[in-house]
Amino acid sequence: MQDMAANAENAARFLKLIAHPHRLLILCILLEGERNVTELTKLVGISQTSMSNHLAKLRSENVVDFTREQRTLTYRLNSANAEPIIAALYKIYCADEKK
Repeated sequence: MQDMAANAENAARFLKLIAHPHRLLILCILLEGERNVTELTKLVGISQTSMSNHLAKLRSENVVDFTREQRTLTYRLNSANAEPIIAALYKIYCADEKK
């Protein structure tokens, strides 16, 4: 039961992390493939500063990771546990927009 309680705590923390609309949109975009910060900023429609804050929060929880090529940061999903959750949300809320 203690393991279940700890797992519930971890799940709640993750759900709180993705509960912000911009972070959820970032993760749905990254589910489609890697994107650099400029692309993410344009697609999400927020300022560079706001994007940096959201990406820092997602990085701190190891949900995303990045590679740097000179001055360009390219982000990708980094959590095997998060991917099926984001994929399910994407399928329910975003996939219809692709049609």
